[in-house]
Amino acid sequence: MKERTQNIIYKWTLRAKYLFLFIAGAGLLSFGLQTFFQPNLISKNPDLESILMIGSLLFGLIFIVFGFYYKKDIEIYIRQQQL
Repeated sequence: MKERTQNIIYKWTLRAKYLFLFIAGAGLLSFGLQTFFQPNLISKNPDLESILMIGSLLFGLIFIVFGFYYKKDIEIYIRQQQL
């Protein structure tokens, strides 16, 4: 395998870390918004529904913020290593 091919695979492996956080955050935000606009979809208990909604919205935003943080660090590392 050529060095160029190995570098491409390594770059995308590093990028997969923050892409996973973006996808997980978007999924949690989607779930939170779905429970906000369609109450009683998951359970009949309104307290549980609100806890799930607030928790998924909060964790979704946290995952997206961490995704941006990791994206910045990983892209700087890729540029420094000239991959």
